[in-house]
Amino acid sequence: MPNQSQYGETLLLRDIHDATSAKALTRIHFSAQPGGSLYDEAWLQNLIMFHPGLVPVGQIEPAFLEMVPICTELPMRAGFVDNVFVTPSGDIALVECKLWRNPEARRKVIAQIIDYASELQTWDYEALESAIQRARAFGMAEGSSFGKLYEAVSAGQDIDEVGFHDAVSRNLKRGRFLLLIVGDGIREGVETMAEFLQQNAGLHFTLSIVELALFEVPTIGYIAQPRVLARTTNIDRGVVTLTDSRMQVVLTSVDSRDVAPRATSITQEHFFETLDQISPGVSGKVERFLQELAPYNVQADYNVKTLTLRWHAEGGGSWNLGTIVTSGEVWFDYHATQARNLNRLDASKEYLNGIAAFVPGAALKETKSRTAWNVADRNGHALRIEALLADETRRAAWVCAVAIFQQKVSESPEE
Repeated sequence: MPNQSQYGETLLLRDIHDATSAKALTRIHFSAQPGGSLYDEAWLQNLIMFHPGLVPVGQIEPAFLEMVPICTELPMRAGFVDNVFVTPSGDIALVECKLWRNPEARRKVIAQIIDYASELQTWDYEALESAIQRARAFGMAEGSSFGKLYEAVSAGQDIDEVGFHDAVSRNLKRGRFLLLIVGDGIREGVETMAEFLQQNAGLHFTLSIVELALFEVPTIGYIAQPRVLARTTNIDRGVVTLTDSRMQVVLTSVDSRDVAPRATSITQEHFFETLDQISPGVSGKVERFLQELAPYNVQADYNVKTLTLRWHAEGGGSWNLGTIVTSGEVWFDYHATQARNLNRLDASKEYLNGIAAFVPGAALKETKSRTAWNVADRNGHALRIEALLADETRRAAWVCAVAIFQQKVSESPEE
């Protein structure tokens, strides 16, 4: 029977130097019926609680890399949420462990988890904590009661309780959640759900579908192989209004000159919010700058605390053209290190000097390791993003420096 899975054959190599020693592993399918096999939805739910890293959130929303397991079977009007995680930053993740066998089942489970998110958005912090106390708290002895959500998340960490409380409350009001559907039996067609999801643009959720394949390794055990099949992005803008703790969004069309950042993920929203706290209003300037870099194949690579300007050269390879940090600083040292390793020092220095030229008092500064350079202000500190994007002239000059650098790199050494 042909392999109809979205995975290729998973092989066990008994001898890395002998291809004939490879043996295809047998995939173990989950059972949708409790007790139907050792590997049902409840088993998967428990596995994820003990091993949150099994869900590849780094590929979905890096802001959730530190998510802490809180409870299972969270009671709601629409049913029970399988798994609940909360991060030290106050972000909330809901997980549904489902086994999909047909397109109708896929639609139902997506609608179900969105129903959970819609109801959760009507709760406040106290309501969430109360519901967790009625759920199955993770890591607690049978019969013991759940304490404070803050204590469960902050165990062993120094987290400001007031800030955590405010962040959770803010995410509840905005409907900003990570929704994860993890299961077995997922087949073709999951990428066609975008139109259905757009009906719920009022929530700021990211929804991702993860297939988990389980393979038996003879005499050893099992291999659990996760794979991200699909994820949504928040691409629509709107006017947000809060009425009686309910959020409504009226979608609007805006031109490219709008100063508001156009976040496309929860991680990006976090980055821009933190950046604006340090440098108020600068996120809109960064957004315009990114739009002007787009024709040059420069993309923003986001993490929770950094935005890296990434150029994917046509001939292959990726260049770091500068990293914006949430502190407001812009670092160019890694770019210079790349240039040294790729024998493009002259092009790199020209690029960095071009940037320093349009910021008064700026100049190249060698790093402490003396292996790279940065662009520093007259006090020797890294340049700040508000200085680099202070006006349209400086923004255009930076774009021009990028274009010149790309042209130099594309030229052969002889040219």
